[in-house]
Amino acid sequence: MIRFSIHNQTELKALLAENKIPAFRYGQIENAIYKNFITNFDEIQTIPKDLRELLKENCFYQSLEVEHQATSKNDQTSKFLFKTTDDLLIEAVLMRHLSGRNTLCISCQAGCPMACTFCATGKLWLQKNLPLYEIIEQVMYAAKLVNDEWSRLRNVVFMGMGEPMLNYDVMKQAIYMFTDQKKFDLSNRRVTVSTCGIVPWINKFTEDFPQTSLAISLHAPNDEIRKSIMPVDHTYDIEALMASLDNYTDKTNKRIFYEYIMINGVNDHLKLADELWKLLEGRLAHVNFIPYNAWEGTSSDGYTTTPRFIIEKFQKILQKYWVVSTIRATMWDDIDAACGQLARKKKDEQNEIEKTQD
Repeated sequence: MIRFSIHNQTELKALLAENKIPAFRYGQIENAIYKNFITNFDEIQTIPKDLRELLKENCFYQSLEVEHQATSKNDQTSKFLFKTTDDLLIEAVLMRHLSGRNTLCISCQAGCPMACTFCATGKLWLQKNLPLYEIIEQVMYAAKLVNDEWSRLRNVVFMGMGEPMLNYDVMKQAIYMFTDQKKFDLSNRRVTVSTCGIVPWINKFTEDFPQTSLAISLHAPNDEIRKSIMPVDHTYDIEALMASLDNYTDKTNKRIFYEYIMINGVNDHLKLADELWKLLEGRLAHVNFIPYNAWEGTSSDGYTTTPRFIIEKFQKILQKYWVVSTIRATMWDDIDAACGQLARKKKDEQNEIEKTQD
């Protein structure tokens, strides 16, 4: 018998109906899992023993195996490396902000097909789209962890491994679960989807989720540089991208977050700051400058981190023209928390082991 995920609401309700179990029992199971974080079906004392046995026979709670877990020296960031049942590695990162707010970055794919040159995940290529339960399990694991710390998960961001717009239907189901009051009970504005800029799906996202936050991996203010580091720009150039983003802001009146990784000598020339503010002038925009996080295996690309004083100069030019921006704090370098960094390192280690065994 093939068991299904306890997070599959449709199959679970069907199982209860087939066994003539009252519908209200689903609400009790739902409350035990998403509110009380019970991970062992035997511990759900609000339902009868025969129902607990039925759940054990037909459902599983956690399919992901924790391959590696690390917390930064300042205890603010935790990195989780999960192994799927088909032996693929995916990552999630939990950030504990000093304000008390907890944010989780999650993966939607194992690997990524977009091949951005600065991204460790892109070096893994696409291995698969994650099913819904593997996305939900990442959130459940972190939510239980912060609950045990007497806190609560407040924000979820699709900004881990993979391109969310290329796993759209599953991402859509996940957002509905995140914002369901009887499950994770997050407001739509506390869920953020980050995309490299796949225009047709941005337009669909605008229609489906006008209250959900949107982040764009921009990383350059012109097509020449963007094409050299982000292949997606060959298909959807900046003009097409900005048109879709204008449509989003026109319909939602929400500010868009623009991610800009600062790579020394590539996209950090101060003249590009002038191009960037002109691109964003008059638009609802918040630029997030991200110091490039060097990782083992990127030396062949020749990428290094832009010096802090250059990033600050870049930022001041934007401030002069009233473009809001922040510089992301690098508080997690000691745990390989950059997107795809740990999974890539683990895969390289596995490859080396396999070579020695040949």
